[in-house]
Amino acid sequence: MKKIGLCTYSASFFMKAALIHYFLTLAFIVGVQAAPANGQGILDKRISITVERESFKAVLQKISLKAGVKFSYTRNTLPEKEKVSVLAKDETLEKVFTNLFDPFDIDFEAIGSQVVLRKQKLMSVLMNHAESGNATEINFKQVTGTIKDVSGSPVPGVTVSIKGTTKGTNTDGNGNFKIEANEGDVLVFSAIGFKRLEMKVGSESSYSVVLETDEKALSEVVVTAMGVKRSPRSLGYSVQKVDGSNITIAQAPTIAQGLMGKVAGLNISQASGGVEGGSSRLVIRGNTTLTGDNRALIIVDGVALNNDPVNNNANNGGGGAVGTQQGADVSGYNDWGTGLNFINPEDIEDVTVLKGPAAAALYGARGANGVILVTRKKGERRKGLGVDYSFSSRATKVYEYLDFQNDFGSGLVGALWTADQGKQFPVNGAGKRYQIGTYSGSYAAGDYKTGAYGMLPYNNSTQAWDLFSFPSGLSWGPKFDNQPVLWYDGVERPYSAQPNNWKDYFPDGYVNQHNVSISGGGDFGTIRASYTRDDSKANILNSNYKSNIFNVGSSIKVSKMLTADITGSYVNYERLNAPPVGAGAFMAGMSYAATRDYRPDVEKLNNFAPDGSQRDVTNSSNFPAGSPPYPYYSYMANSYWNIYKNNTVFNRNQLLGSIKLTANLTDFLTLTTQGSIDNSNDGTEIREYPKNVQGTQGAYRQANARNMSRNLNAMLRLYKDNLFNKQFNASITGGVESYYRNDYTVSNKTKGNFISPFIFALNNGSEAPDPAQEIRYAKKINSGFGFIDLSFRNYLFLQVTGRNDWSSTLTDGTNSYFYPSVNASYVFSDGIPGMQNALPWLSFGKLSLSYAETGSDTDPYSIFNVLNTAAYNQQAAQTFPSNLKFPGVAPQRTRQYEAGLSIGMFNNRVNLEVTAYSMKTFNQILSNSLPMSSGFTSVQLNKGSLGNKGIEFIIGANPVSTRDFSWNISLNGAHAQNKVLALDEGTDAISLGTFFGGSGVSQRVKVGENYGTLYGRDFTYLNGKKVVKRAVNPQNQQLLSYMVNGQPQAAGTQWVLTPNEVPIGNSQPFLTGGIANTLRYKGISLYFMVDGKFGGDTYFGTYAAAMGNGLLQETTKERNGGGLPMTYPDGTTGNTGIIFDGVFADGKPNTDVVAYPWYYLGTYTSWNHLGVPRSASVFENTWMKLREVALTYQVPQSVVRQTKIFQNLSLSLIGRDLFYLFTTIPKGLNPEGVNGIGNMQGIEYSSMPRIRSFGFTVKASL
Repeated sequence: MKKIGLCTYSASFFMKAALIHYFLTLAFIVGVQAAPANGQGILDKRISITVERESFKAVLQKISLKAGVKFSYTRNTLPEKEKVSVLAKDETLEKVFTNLFDPFDIDFEAIGSQVVLRKQKLMSVLMNHAESGNATEINFKQVTGTIKDVSGSPVPGVTVSIKGTTKGTNTDGNGNFKIEANEGDVLVFSAIGFKRLEMKVGSESSYSVVLETDEKALSEVVVTAMGVKRSPRSLGYSVQKVDGSNITIAQAPTIAQGLMGKVAGLNISQASGGVEGGSSRLVIRGNTTLTGDNRALIIVDGVALNNDPVNNNANNGGGGAVGTQQGADVSGYNDWGTGLNFINPEDIEDVTVLKGPAAAALYGARGANGVILVTRKKGERRKGLGVDYSFSSRATKVYEYLDFQNDFGSGLVGALWTADQGKQFPVNGAGKRYQIGTYSGSYAAGDYKTGAYGMLPYNNSTQAWDLFSFPSGLSWGPKFDNQPVLWYDGVERPYSAQPNNWKDYFPDGYVNQHNVSISGGGDFGTIRASYTRDDSKANILNSNYKSNIFNVGSSIKVSKMLTADITGSYVNYERLNAPPVGAGAFMAGMSYAATRDYRPDVEKLNNFAPDGSQRDVTNSSNFPAGSPPYPYYSYMANSYWNIYKNNTVFNRNQLLGSIKLTANLTDFLTLTTQGSIDNSNDGTEIREYPKNVQGTQGAYRQANARNMSRNLNAMLRLYKDNLFNKQFNASITGGVESYYRNDYTVSNKTKGNFISPFIFALNNGSEAPDPAQEIRYAKKINSGFGFIDLSFRNYLFLQVTGRNDWSSTLTDGTNSYFYPSVNASYVFSDGIPGMQNALPWLSFGKLSLSYAETGSDTDPYSIFNVLNTAAYNQQAAQTFPSNLKFPGVAPQRTRQYEAGLSIGMFNNRVNLEVTAYSMKTFNQILSNSLPMSSGFTSVQLNKGSLGNKGIEFIIGANPVSTRDFSWNISLNGAHAQNKVLALDEGTDAISLGTFFGGSGVSQRVKVGENYGTLYGRDFTYLNGKKVVKRAVNPQNQQLLSYMVNGQPQAAGTQWVLTPNEVPIGNSQPFLTGGIANTLRYKGISLYFMVDGKFGGDTYFGTYAAAMGNGLLQETTKERNGGGLPMTYPDGTTGNTGIIFDGVFADGKPNTDVVAYPWYYLGTYTSWNHLGVPRSASVFENTWMKLREVALTYQVPQSVVRQTKIFQNLSLSLIGRDLFYLFTTIPKGLNPEGVNGIGNMQGIEYSSMPRIRSFGFTVKASL
């Protein structure tokens, strides 16, 4: 295996980068604390702090540590028994003190470096009233009331106090309170997560109070399974929440790209190497299934999103005759994206990642791989309607290509015959040099141009194909001399390098987005409506997309009892020619066929005849007599015609909606019901423009898909707080759910030429079409679930859940399966008396434990044998499947244990969360081989198990926080190890897929090995040295040689390879993670985020092809005279030889000097005709990338107010995917280029070059 061994270095670099941040943090803290704070300057200081129901003294102690101030007060100034809460995010101390002290009539004053507190006596108050003639008799009465949130749900634990006194109380579990107050007193209501409210006591004795949600405190609550909101302190499992503003801060085009590097344990890869609108693979905590779907479930406002690859069934004409936009002879598939692409990031309130089975157990089989919960915006309460508008524009550009050589052009066989560059050209009767071709029918040179690919100049001569298995794009020809060469079109052009010939196929692109939203709210609730328009031009020729997205979100209080949450979106999306992936990518043609003298301008000129028809460059009759054949084979043939005339257009219309009703039936009973739907209609047209001027030699294919998923659920929750002397809270919830999915695709294509010219219609073929192809998918899961929540003194929590699924894809007896889970958390910083006094630096500490079981069923039609549809002689036919179905298949199961530790330090200015887990998935549903005598190739059974262990960490820090400057850092990382524990008896390994055929690269799962092991032919070794052999004629096994000074000279050397495929790498990274920094100075903020993957191997097919074809600078040393002296078959000599570094089978060192093409073609050529050491193109794929940058200027309010139009204005300069800080792979390869979003990761071929984007965003609020 060839590796650049930087895994250790890169991990060290990652750690050093983190340490640098923290040393800088220490320097800032020292500098800030050294600065004097005097008078009003102290009160202008800004802090962020969260304290929940603690004593006054404890709160002041934390503020003192946080802000670096001291307090001075007399003994009776502070109410000793009162518990108070403080929630401030970047607020001035003056505002914090006002909110804290006003309810208790405590005055504060900054004197020097201290804050002096004074208590105003009640008698002083009365005397002041008397002196002003306003003395009144104090007559207290009992005031009662109920406190609810805007949805009508009761709010327990609210602090209710009388402003100016020490009197206060708290609401019970039903939101009720009682307090002795006088008419005219002001009641102050405060609670974590809600806005502070003041209310004057009137003549009434009973009040109904509604607290508004404090948007700044929303981060204190997370959305968990089934949409239930819970406090993070109560969770016994790991979840991670990302605010919507953090996703869109650098204008991520999709939610998936906005999450990159921000969630510990979430591994995101992109199929098309970063092209806008491409697919993303989101996997949480590694793989849980051997051969099934490992991607996370996506839930959008309760809607189970169909996140399968879009247009999958209709892609590329189903492999039919129409083909892709690059032509029918280019295989592969096109990447149209996944369902998550159509959720507008600008409409997102937040995203919560439920990482393990304990967190996702309530989703049953569908949540076995973890769940990503997306919550969309629903507006906010505000005065009148608010209008928000944003415009962003980014320019996208390919910024780095492979390290090409620009010294040598097309050729091969001549480089094996002679050292004389001029003799390598074929010459016609007129003495003109021809372009050198390297495939059947093309010219080679002089006396050795015969044979399919040119005969080799040795005894027992054989064709070059039989030895080198090369494609057509070989750049092993003569050195460029700028002298005339006759091209295939009969025109002489200089024989010169074309340094930019790859760049011509990857133009600059752009992405423009307009977003406008209207929102408002009041006593009725909140509502928001938005419209987004996206326009994008891709970095490949003739590819673009546009979309229109309408979104509505609302939370409406229908009555005192009933609240309705309604969300919906409509998407209209149209794309022309999505980027191809793998062998279908244009990079494949470039690496196989575009030699360094290939000229795209000539190709474009010759693809189109003057009358508008196609001029086929492979047909020599289209060009002057005597012209050489087209030298680039079919990979590049007619490329511009295929790009601009053979087009695929995809259109999607999607409706995504949800209605959630919450009814507070009593003060202890809540009923929630929800219905949601995801309905999309996709249309695909593939048009192959007629090649002839008559307009009849065309083809047309049409596919239409309807995808619908529906989800219905209902939950009844019974809750009671302050049980058993107000120390316990308890709730029990039960519910039912029904999920249904129904997909249908129908497609057909024309057959024969068009009847009517230039008419693209299915009935326009000269021959009757085959029967339409239909694909159906239907699945239903009915479920019952329940969970119990218990808490003790708000520091000890326990939750027990259970869910039972009944799946339509399994038979009676196996289709019912139960999933239990239990999780607990212990906030030891509150539970252990004196903990925070003993450890004053400890602000918060929590331990969590969980156990859970989940699992998954199988796809529809997997347990009974069904006939497949086919066509025979234009008639419908049916075939029997080769895989035997087994009705006894049961769902696979996953068990996980998880433990976590969360710590907040220095008043929560530093926070650490560490989670470790161990997971095992068993009863894997696998296809097991059968003997041929059975009539089937395989049978589907429950066999095999997969283990998964890992650790995750999240670190957040606020090193500096002053009035004008703040600095926030977040760091996350994860390590996961997947190991195959068992397969079916007699099964050695299971293939996840192969690339480059039988002698290529495959990815397998094998017992005892880690998931994702790469297999391929490798070098063999003798005492640590590679073993070589002398080349022989494959037809008769005789040694290939030629005569030098009357003595036979061995013609070539070859590697001795392993007889079978062996492990050559593993694609799983050792560590993934990211670091984000936000620095704010007054109205300017700078945000930048770096993410990376460390360890894990990738086979780079692009590198293999480019090296074997002589395209890269690495291949020029010997042919530029830096090789060893050697004599060629024609007697010429040159310093162009090479020795394979190795030994023969008898241990003798190899000393044979051979022509340089032997080494590069025999080591790297990526074709599958002959075996090569695939390990030579496997690299450790470690990298760190500057993923996002945003520099934002917030226009001061003093300026904004003068406009009398705007309420807020900001301008941001943004950058995405800017550059890699380092990589361990050869220059120009894309570290994130993978072939598809399936399980076969770690194999790259023809991925897009590296792309980055720069732009700006303007935001305005009216």
